[in-house]
Amino acid sequence: MKHIYALGLTLGLAIGLQTNASAQAVTNTIAEIQGELFSSPLVGLSVTTTGIVTANNVTSATSGVIGYFIQDGEGPWNGIFVYDNTQAPEIGDEVIIEAEVAEFYDVTELVNISYFETVSSGNDLPAPSIVTTGELASSEAYEGCFVQIVNAICTNPDADYGEAIFDDGSGEVKTNDYMYLPEDGWIQDEYYSITGCIHYTFEEYKIEPRYAADIVAGFINGISEWLPAQELRMFPNPAIGTVQLGSTGAGTVTFTDALGREALKATVLQSNPKLDISVLSPGTYTVQFTSASGRWASKLVIR
Repeated sequence: MKHIYALGLTLGLAIGLQTNASAQAVTNTIAEIQGELFSSPLVGLSVTTTGIVTANNVTSATSGVIGYFIQDGEGPWNGIFVYDNTQAPEIGDEVIIEAEVAEFYDVTELVNISYFETVSSGNDLPAPSIVTTGELASSEAYEGCFVQIVNAICTNPDADYGEAIFDDGSGEVKTNDYMYLPEDGWIQDEYYSITGCIHYTFEEYKIEPRYAADIVAGFINGISEWLPAQELRMFPNPAIGTVQLGSTGAGTVTFTDALGREALKATVLQSNPKLDISVLSPGTYTVQFTSASGRWASKLVIR
């Protein structure tokens, strides 16, 4: 759907801690701006924040390009929409922005940009959060965030205004066309895996794919190998002798040493398994847990 965005009033300069990359003071993280609430606790205030541009060229039928999304970490609450038709950042730019926090029809966003700086370019994006369609449709936590749905069926390829409806079995969520709509449209009853940013428009959370590469048609087998790795929790870290994984369900865990050699591989049958790692020499290992539902990886130091 397309609708017109309004400008608010610019407030004064904010003071805070200096970043290493810029003389401009960063006063709040994006998560602090979102506040883990439906409405930001900082509405009407001027803030300075930083993040990586995850999507740009967000458009309106009446106003052309109206903004972009930025994110400063993986997971929920770390993304936000910036209403800005002056700057034209590229995806992967790290930016520092001073702006006013606003709630536009219940969308937390940054408006009235009074300072903009590109700190660096070509950065890796935060990994998209892999979320079910049902959770995305009802979760404020992912508003503005970079997300991904996997193997969702298109239940309605034309839900009006460039929208379509998808369901992975957990509930329906819509896609929108603020940045991209497949040239040939969506296909009824086809499986899709879609990456994009979550926007809240007309009282619904919707996925905004950015370009053709964000859309994979067809059911994906071996899904765990295709999905990007999420963070694997391990306790303790550093570890001596044993380590407990913060994993769910059955799967396979692999320990790879600093030279890329597989040092240990085991099958686990339960959640949060405690593993004997006494056979491993001291050093830093990449630990990967793979299951039918995804892939998780992190570094582990063994002493």
